[in-house]
Amino acid sequence: MDRIYVLWHKIPDTDAIVSSIVFAEYLQALWFDAEAYKLWEINNETRFLLDNVWVRVPETIKTLEPKSKIALVDHNEYTQTIDNIWELEMHFLVDHHKIWSLSTEYPLFIRTEPLCSTSSIVYKLMKSEWIIPSKTSAILMISAILSDSLHFRSPTTQEEDKHIVTRLNQIAWIQDIEKYALEMFNAKSDLWNITIEELIKLDYKEFDFNWKKAWIGTVETTNPGYSMNRKDEILKWLQDIKSRDWLDLILLSIVDILNEKNITFVIWEFEKKVIKDVFSIDTADNLADLWNRLSRKKQ
Repeated sequence: MDRIYVLWHKIPDTDAIVSSIVFAEYLQALWFDAEAYKLWEINNETRFLLDNVWVRVPETIKTLEPKSKIALVDHNEYTQTIDNIWELEMHFLVDHHKIWSLSTEYPLFIRTEPLCSTSSIVYKLMKSEWIIPSKTSAILMISAILSDSLHFRSPTTQEEDKHIVTRLNQIAWIQDIEKYALEMFNAKSDLWNITIEELIKLDYKEFDFNWKKAWIGTVETTNPGYSMNRKDEILKWLQDIKSRDWLDLILLSIVDILNEKNITFVIWEFEKKVIKDVFSIDTADNLADLWNRLSRKKQ
């Protein structure tokens, strides 16, 4: 049996990594030869989580041999996936984002739902096959749901996500979910040892909107002051990235997790016009106060 390479997206967040690892376990339980692989390095929050449950970081790959069989998890846009995607055979897709650039030559297994976390979908797949997650997998999936929902603060959160956390915690036995979520967010906010470029690229995605190439980044943190105090450096790097990568639009949002507040860096007139047209908000001193808009997907 050929191996199924389970892939998360470039610039991964905790949900992308966890859902890929657990989906590979799901496929293994169904007797597939499946393994999760990473396309990019993991962030501090995910490292904290994996270290906490003694799970190794998956192996890195950049490309695969033509005709290799793959599963895409937590993404479906080709700009966000493995470089030689066009040479590969996609057999599985599990995601909670809009379907954007998906095109295949043959049928495949697709499971998408408008839940807050892809890990919630993977849990439902396991449940449908009567597969009981291990304690480690339960902790991983709870962590991913808490991360993607900002502990249920995000507008993408569904009641079903909350119910899934409750059911998983019957296995995981996390004593204080709120305390645990805060520990995760504090690990995510530990940014003192990274460069400005690394800060800006902690969590970004590229999109194509009406033939316009857009780059939208987010820094989710319990310490927004750290990023705001480096405003001049951030603005310079955003300008450099826009010129270097031939972008039409670039935005970076600093999301204060605990206070549910979004301050977005806006550097050019085109970006200012977009912010004004979409949100009816003016930009002042290269900053736009987007209030409690916490989600790229829904807001």
